Amino acid sequence: MLKSRRSNMSELDKFPSSFVSEQFETYMEEKDIENLTGSLAHTISQRFENEELVVIGLLKGSMMFMSDLLKQIKNVKVTVEFVKLKPLERSKENSGTIIIEKDIQTSVAGKNVLIVTQIIDSARSLDFLKRRLTLNNPRCVEILTLFDKPYNRAVPLKPDYIGKQIEDKFIVGYGNDLDDFGRNIKTLYYLKYPN
Repeated sequence: MLKSRRSNMSELDKFPSSFVSEQFETYMEEKDIENLTGSLAHTISQRFENEELVVIGLLKGSMMFMSDLLKQIKNVKVTVEFVKLKPLERSKENSGTIIIEKDIQTSVAGKNVLIVTQIIDSARSLDFLKRRLTLNNPRCVEILTLFDKPYNRAVPLKPDYIGKQIEDKFIVGYGNDLDDFGRNIKTLYYLKYPN
């Protein structure tokens, strides 16, 4: 009985029962995500061939994508770092302050740096991180994203590498969460009825 329940379990069953599966519509299948990731990895392999590269992932969302990306990068000497940023809620007194909850340990002075994220929306956090890293005199700081949603940009930031530009939808899965659930889902869904 337990075996049959497992085989019938869908990815949406990974959400708590308070989430209704009818809220979600498939946006992108696992194979399509793999193809985008492979293409980006190939581009990075060519761009930084035989060079050192510090790859910095934005937690928590980038973890699945970054892991898959790094496995496919060839002939690049990679150092892996993670950073966790927390934007404070905007108000009259606060125009978008960002707190560093986890910082990198590696010096980026004179090095190639690649910031990796699974999706860019307002780009405030990425803009903050890029400006902060640039103060340490790296050789270059470039940004790679699997998905780009340029419709709600708060700052004029353009990523250097984009897997796919997507519609202004709330997406869940493959690192993207809904109330901290769904990051471990391999397929990408969008929320049909966002609150």
